[in-house]
Amino acid sequence: MINTYNLFAVQLTQAKLFLPPVLHKKILSFIDKNYTEKDLVSCKKGFQFQKDFEGKKEMNELLNKFLLKTLNCYILSSWLNILGDYSYNTPHFHTGNSIALSGVFYLSNQNNNIHFTQNGQVFSLEPKLFDILIFTYSLVNYVLQEERKDKRICHAFNLIDVNNLKNE
Repeated sequence: MINTYNLFAVQLTQAKLFLPPVLHKKILSFIDKNYTEKDLVSCKKGFQFQKDFEGKKEMNELLNKFLLKTLNCYILSSWLNILGDYSYNTPHFHTGNSIALSGVFYLSNQNNNIHFTQNGQVFSLEPKLFDILIFTYSLVNYVLQEERKDKRICHAFNLIDVNNLKNE
């Protein structure tokens, strides 16, 4: 099932993509072994990992297969965002050369809302396990502090449009 919302005349696409259990466990194991709370970019009192990690290549291959088929895009850059108890993401938007869209793939089931804002309006979604959200990279988004028993785990990414590559 794919849902599309028109936010502030900006499209947001929500879909679900299931990871094989072995791959999901591999990524969760990496997080358990490496989680340390600190501030990095928009992630405050949480864990953000931008380098390669166990399962990243396989997960990105599955995501790219879906993204190429549905949006004619593929991942340009990606990273893990893990929020623990009272950690949060400050309001931010994604930047970089050649970015067409940005997205988030959720690897945990208990996720508080992600908020999108533009021109003083706010739209919120509560994603579930294996939900994918794709949105315009310039759309400001954030996650508020919340008491959590379990970590909020997501894989954020920036996308490049395959058609733009042909023109470069």
